[in-house]
Amino acid sequence: MALSADLLGDWREEVLWRTSDSRALRIYSTPIPTGTRIHTLMHDPQYRVVIAWQNTAYNQPPHPGFFIGDGMANPPAPNIHLR
Repeated sequence: MALSADLLGDWREEVLWRTSDSRALRIYSTPIPTGTRIHTLMHDPQYRVVIAWQNTAYNQPPHPGFFIGDGMANPPAPNIHLR
């Protein structure tokens, strides 16, 4: 089992693997700080759907509903409603 997703919520993706004996999960992340501040990718509806299908179908790299890369504009603010 492997999953790549923005698990820790700083917009950068982590990789989750189980150990060979299935007794533990390991999360691999970067120790390098970032100055880029955007909302977590899990706030993007398209990204959440892609993460969900990784658990039910062929594992494909997740893609948000906006461009992330050099020269990117600020992504749209997520449409979040709290009850």
